[in-house]
Amino acid sequence: MNCVICGKEFTPRRSIQKYCSAECRRYANRHGVNDIRAAAPATAPVIREFRCLKCGTIVRVRDHSDGRMKFCSQHCEKLYWKHSKKVKAVTVYRKFSCRECGKHVLVTDPLDRRRIFCSRECRIHWFGKHNAEKRAKVAAAHAGGEVHAGQTL
Repeated sequence: MNCVICGKEFTPRRSIQKYCSAECRRYANRHGVNDIRAAAPATAPVIREFRCLKCGTIVRVRDHSDGRMKFCSQHCEKLYWKHSKKVKAVTVYRKFSCRECGKHVLVTDPLDRRRIFCSRECRIHWFGKHNAEKRAKVAAAHAGGEVHAGQTL
């Protein structure tokens, strides 16, 4: 068998061995040779499409076994994390409507975890209103004698 990297002929010790030495294996891992996959046909539907965070290449994933989500190769991922102190967080814009007041909110800060309510006041008002409704339903069920299995009062 021939080594994938240097082309030298060698006798593999295992059935899955592709490289003649540890140096060739490390070279392949560092330079993304292991990222080369059997390409799915160009007519296959695109499962997901994204832009590599490191190099900016547009990646179209067509194979379900291809787990790439952010980077086009191991090489780009390693470079990204190696220099991550110099990299700024990617701004992801999210839009939602407040459940209480209906106000449209655009979230630009990656650390902002709001997804339902525009403010603390709206959240407190909404839960206060809905908790009162729940208490009224439980009181009505208790007064009418309707207690279902698993329900505690």
